Amino acid sequence: MTAIAWRWGWPGVDTHLLVSQDVASLLERYCQRKFDVERGGQLFVDPSSSTGLVLALATPPHGDDRAGRTWLELNARRCRDEIERANAEGLRLVGYWHTHPQSIPMISPTDIGSFSRFAARYTRDLPHPMAIIVGNTNSPEGIKAWSFREGRYVEAVRDNRPD
Repeated sequence: MTAIAWRWGWPGVDTHLLVSQDVASLLERYCQRKFDVERGGQLFVDPSSSTGLVLALATPPHGDDRAGRTWLELNARRCRDEIERANAEGLRLVGYWHTHPQSIPMISPTDIGSFSRFAARYTRDLPHPMAIIVGNTNSPEGIKAWSFREGRYVEAVRDNRPD
């Protein structure tokens, strides 16, 4: 059984997303400090989990990504390779995560454009893509999630009680 660190829910959506301890640990490890560049990776769920919808894998940053203090481009080849490996393990892509140089992260217009392009690329397989942004504080508000629904991004509500 997968250890669950916390869960997210979205207003009006009956399903919760359970965040595995492995994913939580990876996200908590990557806070963007004052002069750091953004970092990020992809997010995968395990649709076969008996526990519920589990965010089972967050891939770490990669040296081939391009980044600045307020922008990030994930390397396309690394993304394809990660998707193929995850799919072979029964996991499915649901979105991606990245860091922000602010304590409590907020989705920016740049993020919305980037996630909209991501959603358009995977629209057939991924009707409600997800974005996680990691701020630079260790508080629960320092990691936030959004889901693209009905043409807009809806912020998740975090519940720190593991299931």
